[in-house]
Amino acid sequence: GRGIVASVDNFGRLGNKPSHPELLDYLAAEFVAGGWSIKRMIRRLALTDAYRRSSSASPRAAMLDPDNALLQHMPVRRLEGEAIRDSLLAVSGRLDRRLEGESIPIYYAFAKGKTKGDRPKGPLDGEGRRSVYQEIRRNAHNPFLEVFDQPKPASTRGRRDSTNVPAQSLTMLNSPLVIEQAEIWGKRIAANPADGGEKINAMFLQALGRPPSPAEIDRAQTYMAGGADARAWTNLAHALFNLKEFIYLR
Repeated sequence: GRGIVASVDNFGRLGNKPSHPELLDYLAAEFVAGGWSIKRMIRRLALTDAYRRSSSASPRAAMLDPDNALLQHMPVRRLEGEAIRDSLLAVSGRLDRRLEGESIPIYYAFAKGKTKGDRPKGPLDGEGRRSVYQEIRRNAHNPFLEVFDQPKPASTRGRRDSTNVPAQSLTMLNSPLVIEQAEIWGKRIAANPADGGEKINAMFLQALGRPPSPAEIDRAQTYMAGGADARAWTNLAHALFNLKEFIYLR
């Protein structure tokens, strides 16, 4: 999430010095030798030991390099707003993976049915299309993506912000988009003929990419003991969407 030169808008004398100048020279030479292929360079970086390190810093490393400028561990990173939105759709089963096509009209949170210029108001879930296909308008922004730091289209940004503010937690709790996708996912899980334990295990795998811990299984089963109907599964789905683990990469 941070370049070897942190000041992405200024590589000159007044910018930050590179944290690893020898590595920067080496990668530049490798980039040229590889035919200027960005894809090849990304693959090489993603397969390095540094990229695959744990996000847990040792006490000594935290003391000597508190800002992790030397990249001795993987920094915890929050997903971009577009990736969070696409993940909601993917987990609920609503994501449309088609490629190409026209942009989907933007969803205005407060529009009644028409947008400015008598344009139709876009659907809440953007017809299930990936965020890259959502219309971008300078004078109106997608409310979900905006709270997760989608850059304003009226100006350029060398690097987008990545904040951690209360509005984001409130959005995951109260956003109509999140609630809608939790309902879709919950109804799909409720209709599955598998037993409760299998359903809970599947939900954790789908949302977090890992099986639930014994304590998590116990809490989920205790909650479901009160009545495992579609509403209960929807509430569990909504709870999983609100785990920090859903929007942060460790």
